[in-house]
Amino acid sequence: MSTPYNGGNNDHGNEPDGNGDDGFGDLPRYGATNHPEDQPGYGKSEPNYSSGYDSAYGTNGYSGAQFGGPGYSGQPENAAGYSNNLVQTNGQLQIFSAIGFGFKRTFSNGKLWLLGALAFLALSVVLGFIAGAFNAPVSTNGSMQIGADIASNIVGLLTLLLMPFLYRLATHEVDTRATGWSSIGKDVHYWPAIAITVVLWLISLVITFLFIDQAFNDFIAQVEAAGTDEQAVINAVNENVGSLLGLSALLIFGTLLLTPLYQLMVWYAADGRAGFGQAIVQGFKAGASNYLRLLGFNVVMGIIMFFIIMATFGIGTIIALPVYLLAQAHAYRQIAGGPVPDDSIVRR
Repeated sequence: MSTPYNGGNNDHGNEPDGNGDDGFGDLPRYGATNHPEDQPGYGKSEPNYSSGYDSAYGTNGYSGAQFGGPGYSGQPENAAGYSNNLVQTNGQLQIFSAIGFGFKRTFSNGKLWLLGALAFLALSVVLGFIAGAFNAPVSTNGSMQIGADIASNIVGLLTLLLMPFLYRLATHEVDTRATGWSSIGKDVHYWPAIAITVVLWLISLVITFLFIDQAFNDFIAQVEAAGTDEQAVINAVNENVGSLLGLSALLIFGTLLLTPLYQLMVWYAADGRAGFGQAIVQGFKAGASNYLRLLGFNVVMGIIMFFIIMATFGIGTIIALPVYLLAQAHAYRQIAGGPVPDDSIVRR
């Protein structure tokens, strides 16, 4: 059976003609129709179909974001269950990365951290009034105000009892941007954390009692013994104020030097990485391995908090407290090897 005549003079398309050698040989050709597929531009996407993709992922598809991570347009940043892209660390503290994280998350999640700090301070004021009620009836006669001291320390202990919840909440913030009021009390490793907190508190209480309280009470006793003799009062002050201030400065300096060795212990317990004993061991080792970095972190954070509070006449405390807490949580996670959000550290 022969093929239909193709309109040219060549035999089976072996010689060039109007159609050229287009690979179809001498098969029949059909003219243009008004079908949609024959129209110019058929198959080309409208510009607005790709703009959403390009804006979310960049021109190279997924190169600008990872599925489910920051920048992924299908998952709003603060949606429930949203997690950062978490990465491991090399165990070395990046001081300003931790501080930057503290500031960034304090303000980006202000409904939790700023309002929470305000509520915490209000609770502290209420407890302070309670302590004041115990202190009022106690007379000062140069002896130690045992009742007042006990009341103040009980208030301090009640405040400490809340700290494991705050430590765990801060590590939740490191894990996910979706942290909110509903996260309070979630997955809290309370007993190991509170045990370490109370032990450290008792140690500081004993040191303060042995050095500061005794020296201060001796100073007050000598001033009161001088009675109304103005010169005797001046002499008593001159004899004791220098030693009292020197002892206080020595205690502050010693605390600054020792803090890096124990400040991570409670974080290991609160984060559920270890129980009471192992949290002490791991916290000490981690602190020792990053001693100078932690010391620098504490100094820098202390200076920043001081200026924030002083420049705002105390109002900035609601900013300084959560910044410090979140910066500590991030610093701990860096030293513990992670995980931390990938955009919160400098990758080396």
